[in-house]
Amino acid sequence: MEIPVKAKFRLTTLRRTVQFFLEHKFVAALSVFCLSFAVRLAMLVYLGNIERRGTGEVDSVALALLSKHQFADPYFVATGPTAHTTPFYPMVVAGVYALFGHGSMGHLVRSLLVIGAYSLLYSSFIWLARNFGFSEGVGLIAGVSAALLPVKRSAEVFWGWEEPYAAMGLAVLLLLTLRHWRAPCRKARMALLLGVGWGAVFYISFSLAAVLAGVILMDFVMRPSWATVRDQALIVLAAVAVMSPWVIRNSVELHGLVLMRTAFGQNLWCSNNDRARPSVELINTDPIARGMYPYNSSQEALKVRQMGEAAYDRYDLQRALQWTRQNPRKFAHLSLLRFLYFWGGPFGHRFEHIVTTLYTLTGLLGLFFMKRYVGILQWQLWIATLVSFPTIYYFVQYVNRYRTPIDWMIWMSAGQALIVITRRVWPESVIAERTTSEPMILAA
Repeated sequence: MEIPVKAKFRLTTLRRTVQFFLEHKFVAALSVFCLSFAVRLAMLVYLGNIERRGTGEVDSVALALLSKHQFADPYFVATGPTAHTTPFYPMVVAGVYALFGHGSMGHLVRSLLVIGAYSLLYSSFIWLARNFGFSEGVGLIAGVSAALLPVKRSAEVFWGWEEPYAAMGLAVLLLLTLRHWRAPCRKARMALLLGVGWGAVFYISFSLAAVLAGVILMDFVMRPSWATVRDQALIVLAAVAVMSPWVIRNSVELHGLVLMRTAFGQNLWCSNNDRARPSVELINTDPIARGMYPYNSSQEALKVRQMGEAAYDRYDLQRALQWTRQNPRKFAHLSLLRFLYFWGGPFGHRFEHIVTTLYTLTGLLGLFFMKRYVGILQWQLWIATLVSFPTIYYFVQYVNRYRTPIDWMIWMSAGQALIVITRRVWPESVIAERTTSEPMILAA
């Protein structure tokens, strides 16, 4: 059956457009950035009320930094020094408010910074795909899709925290890890550099510690040797050394051993109790459940002030563990729902749920193609990260922005699946024809 003239013209135009973007990667990345920024800016203008859309505890800590010059007071009332968040993002927000004030202009700039960070992340997919060794076109597909589909909704406009920065930091560290693994002779200097990088990124998001554990375990299982043990020891020691100033500060200010942040016990208790629901959004519909958070309740915040933040967090941890032992079936049910929310998006938002489920399933399919079309080492990094990072989030309340640090990996593997399918269905496609098997910048 002959293809109509109009269809041929459209296919030719599409082919030339794709060809142009594949040959001019900077233009492609800039276009993805502009597309992402425009979509989210339109959301910001449409939703409005910027002054009322703060970033919760981060805003409170940022204001304490400006007014008291202290990293403190994240809750409903002043509670003193805190480690509720890692230091990076509250300092960024404090810098914005110092320059533009805490009024409408300051909130606007903060929102534009959130939009810009997500847009920069999506535009980097083209560079990341090339350097991780994916087929050309994967970064273009992943970047355009993520830019065009704001599945995190308001988290990509004004509710965002440090997640896009954590995603970019993780991507760089995994690229360095890939280079380290590929080296014919591993060097201790690179292991130390990786450790410093991990320690630095923990100031952005301590949740990435799970990824470091997963990568270390994968490396040891796949390449057991004394050199591997030496490398992992150097990485951990260097990371601890970089973390130590903040750990010491926390131990002094909070009167107890605290690593990069507290709040684990608090989140575990607020997520596992008789009134718990699988997501923060659902918890907030119940005034009693919502009031269990010190950020929402003066009564709970006063407990933090009286007990001290570290002691309060340990108290909540014990309550959560006790409830879990007494209610194993309900805990298992909540954990299953949180698992489904994490990988499929919230059931109550049809657009987010459908799109997230589709690209997640496509991304999981893409994992089967990565060994052949990308590389065994890249596949190992993907498996280690996608298994380790989400583990903690199966036990605490779901928030859609939590998946952002690893979402770029799912978009990438989904793009690879689409490339393989395109190659089989449409062999003459430009995207299917142009492939690369070696990281361009990180090649030895």
